[in-house]
Amino acid sequence: MANDLENLVIPVNKSAGLSTYDVIRRFKKRSKPVKVGHSGTLDPAATGLVLLLTGTATKLSSYLMDLPKRYIADIILGKSTDTQDSEGKVLRTEKVDHITRGQIESVLKQFIGKRMQVPPMYSALKHGGTPLYRYARQGKEIERSPREVDIYEIKMTECNLPQFSVEVCCSRGMYVRTLAEEIGDALSVPAHLSGLVRTEIGHFNIESSVSDDRFGEIEKMVKSGYSLSEALQHLPAVKLTGQQERDLQNGIPPGIDQDLPEEGTLLRLVRDDGRLGAIAEVGPSGQILLKKVFPLDDRV
Repeated sequence: MANDLENLVIPVNKSAGLSTYDVIRRFKKRSKPVKVGHSGTLDPAATGLVLLLTGTATKLSSYLMDLPKRYIADIILGKSTDTQDSEGKVLRTEKVDHITRGQIESVLKQFIGKRMQVPPMYSALKHGGTPLYRYARQGKEIERSPREVDIYEIKMTECNLPQFSVEVCCSRGMYVRTLAEEIGDALSVPAHLSGLVRTEIGHFNIESSVSDDRFGEIEKMVKSGYSLSEALQHLPAVKLTGQQERDLQNGIPPGIDQDLPEEGTLLRLVRDDGRLGAIAEVGPSGQILLKKVFPLDDRV
């Protein structure tokens, strides 16, 4: 692959059994970008969408991580495990013949909205610089503080008890494996996650992704990735004039005459040719506060 894959956000459909870093290593074998990063990991056992960032696009990671995520989760009732998924050691089993589809659908409604969730031990969150899952594998339990998560939508998509599937759209930091166990707790039965697919990250979806075993064909695709400005389409756009573009290169924020969103809103400042000039924030009294400026010689 040529360097025309530089400075792009590339949606990738990750295979089961690969870590996000395995996907990056596989991509690097077939391409020559200067730098490759990501905007959030996905558990090896899970499949679906991860975003690879090449070249200058690696600077967008923090602006993409907060995008909402959509998953399809398979949950099995009647059995809990130490990893909260099917790869773990069984901790408890119980008959669940009395559980009905209607009961599950009623319980799911309880999880919509903001609430606190304790991150699982089997996660990549770090304690003292070490991922929690390493402590878990040693049989150690580390105290974790609950974090606020938000579920925007959750609905059942299939039901063949004791297994059922839910589609969930949620904020960053919500652990679906923990949600599976929490749903079981709400039903007063053990439960665990048996399968997980991430189908969307904000405006990116799995239908427009490339499979991680087809990186050799990516250069033949009509659209191999998203430019920086396209990747940030969730941020309101402000079109720059020629003079504003020149001022921007000297670190001078533009004065904007048009109505702006509320203070604290992030903006993308777009050059006349459509390329991303900068990421900015609406400050007090409509001031434009520059967060990150992209040089003219960057092919963004």
